[in-house]
Amino acid sequence: LHDGNHFPGVSKTADYKIRAQKLFDELDAFFTELEKSGRKVMVVVVPEHGGALKGDRMQISGLRDIPSPSITNVPAGVKFFGMKAPHEGAPIDINQPSSYLAISELVVRAVDGKLFTEDSVNWNKLTSNLPQTAPVSENANAVVIQYQGKPYVRLNGGDWVPYPQ
Repeated sequence: LHDGNHFPGVSKTADYKIRAQKLFDELDAFFTELEKSGRKVMVVVVPEHGGALKGDRMQISGLRDIPSPSITNVPAGVKFFGMKAPHEGAPIDINQPSSYLAISELVVRAVDGKLFTEDSVNWNKLTSNLPQTAPVSENANAVVIQYQGKPYVRLNGGDWVPYPQ
């Protein structure tokens, strides 16, 4: 889904909706194959960044020069296959401030493989007390942080200013 992708043999940038649907269709087919295989697998999907589909007061749509919250606050997904006691019901949402550290902790909690053979899985225990990380986004020219519930930006080492909303 990276911005600027093209379909083979076509010079025009591919439509995001079509590319997103293709990604989800391919993930669904992959998950179906994993399910059929009976393998014990933990799949983790983590986007590099958002697509900046909408612009804001600092950047136009598609521009990602400033790592704003709408670009860097992206969902990640974890799915287990081949479990004796699979999760039932609605997906579990982790709504606390988290990052790759929380995902790493989930992997650590699952890496011994016991999760796949247990008669019942304590999903609350698995997903609670994950590391919380304050949102900080940075590239070569900009840093964006959350302070008192609002985003602030520092450009080229200058002063911190509120990120325009």
